[in-house]
Amino acid sequence: MPEGEPSVVVRTLECGMTLCVEPMPGVRTVAVNWLLPAGHATDPVNDMGCSAMLAELIQRGAGQLDSKQFSDALDRVGEQRAVSSGASHIVFSGLSLGDRLFSSLELVASMIRDPRMPEDALPAVQSLALQNLESLNDDPQHLVGLRLRHRHMPEPFNRTGFGEAGAIKAAMIEPLRDAWHARARPVGSIFAAAGAVDADELARELDRLLKGWRGTGLSPEPASTRIGGSRHDIDESNQTHVAMAFDAPTEGDPDAVTARLATDVLGSGTSSRLFVEVRERRGLCYSVAAGYAGGLHRGMVTVYAGSTPERAQATLDCILDITTKFEQGVTEDELRRAKTGLECRLIMAGESTTSRASGIAGDFHRLGRCRSLREIAAEVSSHSLERVNDFIARRMGAQWRSTMTLCSIGRQALDVKGAISSGPSEVIASRRGATCEAVV
Repeated sequence: MPEGEPSVVVRTLECGMTLCVEPMPGVRTVAVNWLLPAGHATDPVNDMGCSAMLAELIQRGAGQLDSKQFSDALDRVGEQRAVSSGASHIVFSGLSLGDRLFSSLELVASMIRDPRMPEDALPAVQSLALQNLESLNDDPQHLVGLRLRHRHMPEPFNRTGFGEAGAIKAAMIEPLRDAWHARARPVGSIFAAAGAVDADELARELDRLLKGWRGTGLSPEPASTRIGGSRHDIDESNQTHVAMAFDAPTEGDPDAVTARLATDVLGSGTSSRLFVEVRERRGLCYSVAAGYAGGLHRGMVTVYAGSTPERAQATLDCILDITTKFEQGVTEDELRRAKTGLECRLIMAGESTTSRASGIAGDFHRLGRCRSLREIAAEVSSHSLERVNDFIARRMGAQWRSTMTLCSIGRQALDVKGAISSGPSEVIASRRGATCEAVV
């Protein structure tokens, strides 16, 4: 990590919103991540897709500016931007030159507090949402991952964010406007900035722009149960997509970094156990990987493999065998490669204002504080082989494997050979070519 790395400044603004700022000397740009507590986990059960439509609708003009005028104004100040809907938040992401930040914030704050959300924009917004939903029929790898999340995670954090066609078609402008103003509140929002920015100046400007903004956003809690089990969708294609999930530490768990390193050894990169054994040695699949995601309430290790119908069962059997043997631990060489890979990713993140803004926003949401890259790197470096293998023995053994959820798409359902201990097992007829009313 760079010498003299600045710490992250965290404070609460007058409106109650959290501000996180990481100045980065030597850069000219500043990236912002504005998290608003209006993600798809806050959608009512009969209104799935509301958050996705809001993320698009709030960009259609703000204050006295119509949609084109608003977009042109942001272009004039050189603001690169995107708005997306996640589980907990709708996120505005922006990137601009440091000396133009306040000019862009004037416009962005207007979009958050006073979006026009014109009624004549609703049909186009609905059409985009429906197209995104229907496009999943042509992306089975993405679809199998969404279905895996739906079964493995508890409500409302198992939602896909794409919504349901019926609710999208029935949407009306006034309820959407009401939903935005009810959910987009300062308490529960997080504003993160990284790059060529002064924390004190930014705090003063945001206090000015957000004067009078009040209220507390929604903070959904996970249900105590989940679906689990397995699901296979019959699809007469030449590919079979297999995805499985296991419980893992949350981001706030002391074992979170250890879990990330262990998962990297298991299935991240071309030297991982899954890649070497399943793809390289046995040639059973064209793609295989594992990943760790530590959330606020639940963590998850996922494994994905793309194979052919003829080799899909052998692919699954091989993966299950490798996860079983993994409880025996990793080697010094494997751990060294995993640590080097993670440290390289940290160095790359340190050169990107966008990555750092996203990182500190996510940290505050999941941990209640922001870590510097130096702190994360020190935690990675401190891991010994004994520490990692102790974690694997404690938290990646038979009990861990019993938490598995499996989803697949292909010609034939796969035999899990008793690996799944709870939850229903379903085989669903193909709907390829039909309108996708819902992801799940």
